[in-house]
Amino acid sequence: MNKSELKDLMVKITVNRDEIAFSNLFDFLAPKIKAYYLQNGLISENAEELTQEVMSIIWSKSDKFNPSKSALTTWVYTIARNKKIDFLRKNSKIKYNDDDIREFLYEKNETDKIEENEIENRVSKINSQLDINQQKIIKMNFFENKSHKKIAEELEIPLGTVKSRIRHILIKMQKIV
Repeated sequence: MNKSELKDLMVKITVNRDEIAFSNLFDFLAPKIKAYYLQNGLISENAEELTQEVMSIIWSKSDKFNPSKSALTTWVYTIARNKKIDFLRKNSKIKYNDDDIREFLYEKNETDKIEENEIENRVSKINSQLDINQQKIIKMNFFENKSHKKIAEELEIPLGTVKSRIRHILIKMQKIV
């Protein structure tokens, strides 16, 4: 499903509260959100629960989505990331199950391969446009889950500089994609 189709589904959900459009969106996004949670160390039950919560938020707050600010998937993954952070803060002793991750990762279909290629192309395009310092800051923030304060300490630069650089990089990445 491309950006335009996703956007059209969201318009139908927002304007008409179209349950069929939501069902289609759910079928497309739920497996990807669950995969995101499993890849981030949650067990299948918790990943499923958080996926349901994210989809519920998409339905109830569909009017908050602004296609001029971001792609639908960006908005959805921001919600998912925030839910994950809240969940981990509340349940810091949760363990993940390697078998759940392994099982999910080896359930591939043709659609996943097409999407993986698209994602790989976008990531390559972004990497070619970002310099080494920009890549490092993004990696520290989003892949190593380091706070802005921790990044500032490690790179020995002011906190405000870290925040503005991340904001600048994200805007640049959004324009690239």
